[in-house]
Amino acid sequence: MITLFQPPPLFGIPSLTPFGTKVETYLRMVDLPYTVRDGDPRRGPTGKIPYIEVDGRRIGDSSEILEQLARLYPHTLDDGLTAAQRAVGHVTRRTLEEHLYWALAYTRWVEPDGFRYVAAYFRGLLPPVIGPLILGTLIRRDMRGALHRQGLGRHDRDGLYRRGCADVDAVATLLADGPFFFGEQPTTIDCSVFAFTSAALMFPADNPLKRCMAGHPNLVAYNERMCQRYFGDHPPGSSRPR
Repeated sequence: MITLFQPPPLFGIPSLTPFGTKVETYLRMVDLPYTVRDGDPRRGPTGKIPYIEVDGRRIGDSSEILEQLARLYPHTLDDGLTAAQRAVGHVTRRTLEEHLYWALAYTRWVEPDGFRYVAAYFRGLLPPVIGPLILGTLIRRDMRGALHRQGLGRHDRDGLYRRGCADVDAVATLLADGPFFFGEQPTTIDCSVFAFTSAALMFPADNPLKRCMAGHPNLVAYNERMCQRYFGDHPPGSSRPR
């Protein structure tokens, strides 16, 4: 049995972190049984969440998790992809996870409206006395620092959103009219694409990144399609044992 450690679902989004959504979507795509537990980053092999435990071994980093699971439990999701499609998928995943992620983080941790929802989410998870200090002073400050070190946080608000929206526009162009990223059948890149469409579209706070994504009907329809296909019968975060 695989155990997935990640934050609880949020507003219908499988996980607060898109990387958790990515892993849980993959587990459902390849029909692997698993259970879900709240994750403590300090116990993960990379100091982050999500991570999984399988056969007594803990694996961190969402991409490493998918690669290791594919070795342990081979699947045929990507068998029909050409070398060019695999390359496009690789570049798209890097764009989402290494660039768009930081614009998404800004919407939640820097924007006042977004942070209000995040703070409410964590209120029940942190100690009542020091929780607000940990969240508002330490974690939020650390996220601001991470945004600055990454580079996107060095731009002003308009510049940051302009760069994030360029990523969204590119993904919408690549998706085109296909039901899934590479056409009629889902592949592993759809785990990452859905992780970010759901994170942006289903988070209740308004912001330019969300409006940009909502302005692409194909991304909205894609997000609804993935939600229904993989989470319609079993709510996000629910275990899928056999």
